Amino acid sequence: MRGVSRDAVCERCVRRGREVDSGPAAMDTEEGTPLAEEREGECGWRATLARRLPVLRWARRYTRAAAAADAVAGVTLGLMLVPQSIAYAALANLPAQYGLYSAFIGTILYVALGTVKEVSIGPTSLMALMTLQTCRGLPPDFVVLLSFLSGGVVLLMGLLRLGFLVELISPSVTSGFTSATAVIITVAQLKGLLGLSFMAESVTENVALIVERWRDVRLPDCLLSLLCCSTLLLLRKLKDVKVGPKRRKLKKTLWLVSIGRNALVVLAAAAFAYCTHDPARPLLRLSGRVEAGLPQLRLPPLSAEVGNRTLGFVDMVRELGTGVLLLPLVMVLANIAIAKAFSEGGRVDAAQEMVTLGLCNMAGGLVRAMPTCGAFTRSAVAHSSGVRTPAAGLYAGVITLLALQFLAQYFHFIPKACISSVLVCAVIFMVDWETALRLWRHDRRELAVVALTFGVGVWCSVELAVLCGALAGLAATHFALQRAPLHLHKVKCSWGEAVRARPTRALLYLNCARFAERLERATAAHRVALVDCGVLAMLDYPAAQALSKMIKKFQENNKLLIFYNASTDVIKKLDKVEGMDTRALLAHSVQAALDAVGPGPCPGALGPAAAPGPCPGALGPAAAPGPCLGPEAAALLPRDAAGV
Repeated sequence: MRGVSRDAVCERCVRRGREVDSGPAAMDTEEGTPLAEEREGECGWRATLARRLPVLRWARRYTRAAAAADAVAGVTLGLMLVPQSIAYAALANLPAQYGLYSAFIGTILYVALGTVKEVSIGPTSLMALMTLQTCRGLPPDFVVLLSFLSGGVVLLMGLLRLGFLVELISPSVTSGFTSATAVIITVAQLKGLLGLSFMAESVTENVALIVERWRDVRLPDCLLSLLCCSTLLLLRKLKDVKVGPKRRKLKKTLWLVSIGRNALVVLAAAAFAYCTHDPARPLLRLSGRVEAGLPQLRLPPLSAEVGNRTLGFVDMVRELGTGVLLLPLVMVLANIAIAKAFSEGGRVDAAQEMVTLGLCNMAGGLVRAMPTCGAFTRSAVAHSSGVRTPAAGLYAGVITLLALQFLAQYFHFIPKACISSVLVCAVIFMVDWETALRLWRHDRRELAVVALTFGVGVWCSVELAVLCGALAGLAATHFALQRAPLHLHKVKCSWGEAVRARPTRALLYLNCARFAERLERATAAHRVALVDCGVLAMLDYPAAQALSKMIKKFQENNKLLIFYNASTDVIKKLDKVEGMDTRALLAHSVQAALDAVGPGPCPGALGPAAAPGPCPGALGPAAAPGPCLGPEAAALLPRDAAGV
């Protein structure tokens, strides 16, 4: 086939394939014309502006009914966001105002830039935990710089359309590190539930210090923690209480109380602490002082004091380490997953969402906020509240600003036991037991990825867990390709007995040598081998070289190797294989492939493996090759030690 263009060969294969597939033994095929995919979006500067500022699309048709629905959803979201922000700031070992700063800036900016009405950008337990692990032992200036740099990385990913990098993190990895995050946060908040105060960096250290300081446990804090947790869990179920269809107001009231349970519990606990407060002998451990008022707009810190040293920008980035890259990756993963879950039809403009998330975090760095992303709980509340547009975030942001301006002085009276209770009751439901049980029944290889990610996250760090999980997922995929099943059968046809090999998935550098070895061993006693490429999806250059060597070896041993039933993409790859006979590539059956190659050879030419008798051509037309026998004539070859 040398000296002939690839297009001419493919065209000849198409014509030949139609001829050989016209017989009764061939599979039915339908011809068609390629379907051109439509490009998303319109061209022009107006369309581009509408994509970058989605508010221009929905603002023109904004109605009073939508405004009323957004107001209800926004107020509900704000009542949930304020106590969450205080709790997540405490989790990151930051003053409460850092959480509130990140709450209002993200929700307000998303109104103009966001594409999914349910998404609420703000502090989350995952971001708080990763911030804590990245900036442990460092001043808050490092957190502000981390937020700004993370936003810059996400913005760059959005502009360069690098969202495909998130796809390298499989759902198994996401399940593992989410469950690990829940366990880490729960163990870290045990000291708050028990009224203890110490610094610990790992799960084991937390447990060891709790055991060591067990005698210092404060009974009032324990009782308050028990009361807060019980109330939060009971109120969580309040929205599921069955109410008659005629009592809609009661059902709506129960739902509002259930959704606003965090605010109600925090308010009640703060009021109790305020009434019983004695500066000389405090009954409960309280939160620290909160800086009242709105934040000043200024550039993120480019230098910081650590001990007796002054670190410049480069030194600060070096102290942050890999968190500058891993934190943006995780926040994009979480945000895109939430956006896909709540978007109409599951379609999301990933690039615009990344640009929005990046700008929210960069703007947060200008008002001294902590890193932020979307939260599934807030999105679920917004969805169930009947949100119509992203404008609901405006109301939530205003509530946060009002809390900063007028209520900050009272945040000091929120007991630490109450904040720990809010965090624990929020994250215990993040442990993904269902995925683990489902993988135990169906795919234990993926379960191993989940277990590895979970173990590394709990015992080392969440950042390392994401990296190890992603690498383990890729390794599992490579192993699956390396051990792709190869189905070997003996088939009886007009030429006698032949071996049919059906490789699955792909022929790559990972498994091409194994494929060639098994096929040569299976055809040791046969003169004809057929390779069914019907389920072959990929073929790389090393595999093409291995096939070329195998074809030469078959020719040297006076054997016939036929490739058939290949797709158009695989044909383009096989055409480049030296020595490849392309005549049967489009045949869809064994007999059609044999007919495409030519008349059956004389038995003497095939050697002793061929059935005795005269040459088929000598018998005349009456002895023309008949159709290949049915599936009952195909027998599975014995498995060898290396086979699957």
